[in-house]
Amino acid sequence: MKAGIGWLLRLHGRARAQRVAQAYRRQLGAGDAASRLILSDLAHYCRVGQSSFVAGDPHQTAFNEGARDVFLHVAEMIGLAPGDFATLIDEVIDDR
Repeated sequence: MKAGIGWLLRLHGRARAQRVAQAYRRQLGAGDAASRLILSDLAHYCRVGQSSFVAGDPHQTAFNEGARDVFLHVAEMIGLAPGDFATLIDEVIDDR
C-alpha cells in the first residue's frame, strides 16, 4: 500500500478515504488544460526534480522537503507516476 493511501485510511477509514482519493482524481486527474496547468505549477513551486537540500540551512531544507512531499501526495492521489513529473516541469517552462 502506498504511503498516502495508508495515511488516508488511518485518518478517515475506508469509505471516506475512497471519497477523498476520488475527489483528487476528479479535480486534478482529468488531464484537461486547467488540471495540467495547476499540476505543472505545483511541480515547479514544490521543486520536483530538484534537490531539497540547501547547504548550511537545515530549516530551508526541511521547508523545501515539506513542499515536495505535498506534491508527491497529490501526485499519488491522482495516480501520477514519477516519470510524468519531468513533463509537468517542462510544461511550466514551455508556457512562459
